[in-house]
This record gives sequence, C-alpha cells and structure tokens, in this order.
Amino acid sequence: MNVHRFRPAVPATEAPSITPQELLAGWRARNLVVTEDVHAVAAYLAPALVRGPVRCQLEDVATRTGLTLDRVRDCLRMLIRRGCMRQTGCTPDGAPVYVLP
Repeated sequence: MNVHRFRPAVPATEAPSITPQELLAGWRARNLVVTEDVHAVAAYLAPALVRGPVRCQLEDVATRTGLTLDRVRDCLRMLIRRGCMRQTGCTPDGAPVYVLP
C-alpha cells in the first residue's frame, strides 16, 4: 500500500470509538454493504475511516482490491448513497476525502 496516498487526512488525537470490524459488521447487519466488491472497498477504507477523515487515490483502492477503477467508483458511490460515509471534498492533488456520517 502506498502510505503517502492513503492516510488519515488529519492526525488522530484519540482512539477511535469503534473498530473497523464493528463498523463493517454494522453496515452488513443493516444490509448497507450488499456485494463482495462493495465489501472489499469498505473493508479497505474502514480502518482509516474509524480514525477520522480519509484521503485516498482511487488507483490505490483498485490495486489493493483487484477491482477496476470504474468498479471502485461504483462501490464508493454505493457506500455514499447508502449513508455509510460521505465525501467532504478533495485534496489539492485531487484525492477524495471521506468521513463517516
């Protein structure tokens, strides 16, 4: 994983109140993560999301999950539509920034 492209957008100052596993289990229990592709993207983002805002390059997500860029975009849209996370903007280099709602 290319650490400088995927990291919390701001440093964490305290421990997260939820674990990545709990976050994913909650999404799955509410049927918010409906396909394995979406789950793969969610599982990739969850560890950083529980710590705060996350910036990432879509290419990195595609490489780590084995999905195409188009499929990663679709999965991210699904996660946003289902209320799992939201996009708060982009970094100067164009990387989207996501947070938990």
